[in-house]
Amino acid sequence: MWTEQCDATTGIRNAFGTQQALNYLIGEKLLDFIEAAEKDSLFGNELPEFVGRIRIMFEPDELAAYLAPTDDSNIPRDSSIARCASSETLAAIAWKLIRDD
Repeated sequence: MWTEQCDATTGIRNAFGTQQALNYLIGEKLLDFIEAAEKDSLFGNELPEFVGRIRIMFEPDELAAYLAPTDDSNIPRDSSIARCASSETLAAIAWKLIRDD
């Protein structure tokens, strides 16, 4: 499923820009995937590959700007990351996954 979401992200990026693509793939799909991975090991097993694909699709500075934990002003208020950015939950997990090698 995540591969289809990554494919869709390319179209979103072309049509609506990088910010909307990040909102879709990280702010929605990755966070949903992390939640599922916490409950189901099948999702957990695929998480590193999903994160790897995200790292390929976006430049490091694009990811850093979107996930910056100290400045959430660039994250739309309606995104999943904005909803949980005030606590160490999925946003922190997403940040760690994207940043760590």
